[in-house]
Amino acid sequence: MKRLLLPLLLCSAFAHGAPFYEGKTLAHPAITTSQDSGFDIAFLKEKEGVNGYYCECKSDTSKPILLDQFGNAVIRSVFYASLDKESDDSVQTMLVLFRQDGKNGLRAYRYHRSSGKYRRLDGLQPALNRIVAQGAAPNAGQVKAALAKLAPMDYSVARGKSGNADFDAIDHTQGTVVGYYSDEGKPVEAGSQDAIIYKKTFEKKGDRFLTASYTLYSDAGAGILRNYRLWQVTWETAPKQFTGSQEGPSVIYSLAWDDGSVVERGQYAKGKRQGLWVREGMHEGSEKGHFVDGLQEGMWYFNYPKQSESGMYRAGKREGRWTVVNYADAEEVTGFDTYAGGQLNGPHERRMGGKLQTRGNYVNGSRHGAWITEDGDGSFIEGLRDGPWKLKLKDKATQSVTFVQGKKQGEAIDTDAQGALRLRDHYQAGVLEGSRTRYLGPAGKEYVVYTATYRNGQLDGREQAFDDSGKILRLDTLWEMGKKQGLDARYYPNGKPERLAVIDQGRLLTHLREYYEDGQLLNDIHRCTFKEYGSTRDDVCEYHHMYYPDGKPQYYYAFQYGQRQEGYSNYPNGKRKDELLVDRTADTSVLNVYYESGQLKCTEPRSGHSTRTVNGETMISYASSDRDGDNICYHPNGKVASIYTFRKRVLVECGKRYDDTGKQTFPGPEGCPPPRKVDYPIGL
Repeated sequence: MKRLLLPLLLCSAFAHGAPFYEGKTLAHPAITTSQDSGFDIAFLKEKEGVNGYYCECKSDTSKPILLDQFGNAVIRSVFYASLDKESDDSVQTMLVLFRQDGKNGLRAYRYHRSSGKYRRLDGLQPALNRIVAQGAAPNAGQVKAALAKLAPMDYSVARGKSGNADFDAIDHTQGTVVGYYSDEGKPVEAGSQDAIIYKKTFEKKGDRFLTASYTLYSDAGAGILRNYRLWQVTWETAPKQFTGSQEGPSVIYSLAWDDGSVVERGQYAKGKRQGLWVREGMHEGSEKGHFVDGLQEGMWYFNYPKQSESGMYRAGKREGRWTVVNYADAEEVTGFDTYAGGQLNGPHERRMGGKLQTRGNYVNGSRHGAWITEDGDGSFIEGLRDGPWKLKLKDKATQSVTFVQGKKQGEAIDTDAQGALRLRDHYQAGVLEGSRTRYLGPAGKEYVVYTATYRNGQLDGREQAFDDSGKILRLDTLWEMGKKQGLDARYYPNGKPERLAVIDQGRLLTHLREYYEDGQLLNDIHRCTFKEYGSTRDDVCEYHHMYYPDGKPQYYYAFQYGQRQEGYSNYPNGKRKDELLVDRTADTSVLNVYYESGQLKCTEPRSGHSTRTVNGETMISYASSDRDGDNICYHPNGKVASIYTFRKRVLVECGKRYDDTGKQTFPGPEGCPPPRKVDYPIGL
């Protein structure tokens, strides 16, 4: 026992504690974190024989699950084989070779992620039995080679019972492949990317072959399956033909993931469906009715998860009245449709909880004549609304409008549940064209709260909005084909302007004025578009003025195409905060900054100007001039704080600094420090 456990204990360390098989007799070295599931797998010698277990065992409460019972057996080998076509989600099949009562045994298991459990592949067992019955005990390589010779099939899905003894007795690991086919039924080579379906034959009775078809298509919305699944079993007289030779009973299997149940049963005669056919499935609902020469005939019943229908077929086409029940809504919806030659033709009706929802007539598949619909009441001509309609809106409001060939035309009037006018629009071929007016107030006493004009579905002209009294203007905007052009105004609830802007092409604010609620001007700014250095931008052009609530100037500067030229800003107490003074005759300027007390903080004399080219015109600018002269700063008490002397932007010596008593603090007695040496990396 110690010898068996030692290799295991050396190769496995568990953060959660001892493995579930510790202290037990192993019939085969344990598998830790198996490659298909990540579970630990162990084969234990127990009183009744050898049993296989698996466990994720991430916590102390996890319990191992029985994989299989092997009786008085010796486990010879556990290995993995890929039986599916190679893909990112390929699932490995685990095979167990053993010897029991002097005979070799072989079993296969597939791990299912959805259930978190292993499933024994009973459908593959006949092939496994043949492999171990061929003389000497095979090894893993020989088993894989033998399995590779089988026609591809997903054996992990359990096959449902059909009730037909011949069909249920088929060993799908045998049989003769008669052909591979594309999804259009054309013959293709095995292994071709177009090989979506293949067929096998088994026994023969008279001129009929028991034939099974396998497909890569899923009917559960999963697209292409990772391996072929059993799709249909029937008798065929010419099985190499893709279709058309079926004769006798037939069943169709579900192709939903993990569901191999029989979903369809019926009979064929000369390649065509004949007699009663029934379809019932976990996902599909049910269908029931008769065929005559491959065409639906007589009474048919359809029951789907959310709807049921029943009615007559004639030569494969719906005929007469069909009853409909819909379970998708909160309440059951019942009604009927009328068909002629498979096309909706005649009365239609739907009711929810006994209350009428829709009623009207179809002509040649299209709504025609007077209709009651969930959207409203009116008339159709060949499936298009045409004539006066009363449409249903939210909160029991309605809209009265005329349609011409499915598009709104002329005046449309919305009224609320009490009949009060709420909106008046105008349309041209389904597009807003003309005035739009919104209203408030009770019926008969409505007043305007919004007006606008549309052209070809876009705002064009004046747009105005008023407060809920309809008396105070809150918005006043001019539009040109969906873009603001000209005045764009907003007003306070007291009627005074909040924002007055002049807009060009819906983007540029050429002139903006903003106000305090009492009417006092807050912000006054001119902007424009200009071209400089090869690019176009918009910025402040002439001036930017701002005011305090008491009307005193806060910011008062002149601008030249985005560059500040001269002006000043003030503290709330009216004293100067900063100023840029320009003497164009002397070609000089000075920037002064002040404390809130009025005491000068810093003065920076400048000389000269810069040049720039805007819109192709060369002009001078004082936004960035050379510092030239004594740049002096002061303490709040008026004492000099620093003096730096510049000559054409270049600092002369190192300047001087003083404390607020007038004592020099820099430089010291030793004078100006030497220029700081800068080391540059070699090669730069």
